Amino acid sequence: MTHLSTLHQGNLTQVAVIEWEEGDGITEVINDELNSLGYSSVTFQPDQPIPCDSGIVFIYGPYGKLLPVLHRLNNIPHALRPVSIYWNTEGLPDLQLPWPFINLLSAIRSGGERWLDELPYQWARHLTQTRALSPIFRRMMRFRYLGDLRYAYKKGLIDLIADTSAIYAHLRSHHGLPTLFAPWGATQKWYDDLGMERDIDVLWMGKHGSYRRRRILYQVQRQLEARGVNMYIADNEQNPFIFGETRTEYLNRAKITLNITRTWYDDNFMRFAMAAPNGSLVVSETLLQHCPQFEPGIHYIAAPVERLADTILVYLQDDERRLQITDNAYQLVRTQMTLRRSMQIMMEAAANYQKENDYLWERQPFLF
Repeated sequence: MTHLSTLHQGNLTQVAVIEWEEGDGITEVINDELNSLGYSSVTFQPDQPIPCDSGIVFIYGPYGKLLPVLHRLNNIPHALRPVSIYWNTEGLPDLQLPWPFINLLSAIRSGGERWLDELPYQWARHLTQTRALSPIFRRMMRFRYLGDLRYAYKKGLIDLIADTSAIYAHLRSHHGLPTLFAPWGATQKWYDDLGMERDIDVLWMGKHGSYRRRRILYQVQRQLEARGVNMYIADNEQNPFIFGETRTEYLNRAKITLNITRTWYDDNFMRFAMAAPNGSLVVSETLLQHCPQFEPGIHYIAAPVERLADTILVYLQDDERRLQITDNAYQLVRTQMTLRRSMQIMMEAAANYQKENDYLWERQPFLF
């Protein structure tokens, strides 16, 4: 891969990647894929300075407060400021709401958080614990995420935006936030062929995240157990969460991995990137086309919530049909739908952005 030289920014072959928590598994696989593409990566935590010798800053999530991280870019002289990429992995507010209403609430929620951050710590803590304000600052997080993103883009703190959802990318682009589609994809650390017996009929992994998902999950569990189906739930309540090699082992043992979303419109295709390369069939409630490459009936099975249990029984009893779809998904995620490809899309966008700005720098340096 050819990397462009720069006139006023750091080395584009070095990428500074945020690590929201020490040992973050997502940061680890992002670094692996960047290294495989020929980049060097360094990590920084949210409360640390952004490495100014990097040509690209890569932030994903958000799995914490985004704006305080981005404001640290202002501490870097503009002539040295790296290209900033934000890869959004979180959902939008309810898609049934009118966009002007979403915009208004997002601006209010984000503005309130920024105002709170400027207050002395004791005052801010007191306000967020009051009966009237506490529910507001603990909720409406998706409105805050969108409001923070609009604010950051307007202030020039983010150069490029990407999203794991094609739908969310289209909506943001249509409403003034140009956004690339860069989906979740399989990555080497998330799968392995262990040759294990598939002795788990159905696997659920992850937290509930909403009352809706909890209700549906336990409803399906009751229906399946009444018919003698072995369902293993790793939700940190019935059984501990599973990560890393343990997750890979369980996915190698599971015939079917169940997918239920927190809301009716959510993007939950990260689960596909974990289950499919490990040979486990994803059976999901009906989904929006956040990731059009995954086709229902070809790469996974989709069914209405009320028919999930019956659908699972059909594919547990028909090994041939289950294995055919599992193989289709396996081939897709190991050849096309990879995290490396998504990282390449974003890195190439950064190089093109830099090339355009180098052109402006050469001809109109007063712009900077």
